[in-house]
Amino acid sequence: MSRVVGHYAPGLLVTVVGALIVMTVVPVVGAAVPVIALFALLAVTLFLAYAVLAHNRQLCERCVRALPLDASSVAGRYGLRFRVAHLFESKVFAAFYLVVVLGTALLATHPIGRYGWALVQATLAYLLFVYVTHQRYQPWCPTCRNGGEEIEAPIRPVSVNG
Repeated sequence: MSRVVGHYAPGLLVTVVGALIVMTVVPVVGAAVPVIALFALLAVTLFLAYAVLAHNRQLCERCVRALPLDASSVAGRYGLRFRVAHLFESKVFAAFYLVVVLGTALLATHPIGRYGWALVQATLAYLLFVYVTHQRYQPWCPTCRNGGEEIEAPIRPVSVNG
């Protein structure tokens, strides 16, 4: 079941992030949400994250059917998303991003700091789109080079003389 849910999980996670942004920017909405609902939202988020991982472990027929016939030319338009996806290969960049997320989360109660926190939450939604795009078009990613399987062997000339 989680593989079926996993197909739609990135969109659902973006919806969760959008709800969190609304609760951050409009404090009246955030104050009206009971703590038990926030724990339920956390449980749903963890389930959706697991569903995304389970979905990406196998080939999804819906995802394959959704690919356009000219996937390589479509993938060429996603150069920025591919570069963003590969930024997180650097542990220094990933750690810096995590520090920014945690730092702005501490400012969420400040009247102006909450807008910075909402902006960082929006980057989380964008990263979900980046992840889905990279997963779908990975064979055409210029950095991955066909999923890392494309190895150019040196060509040795064959002697005709025997």
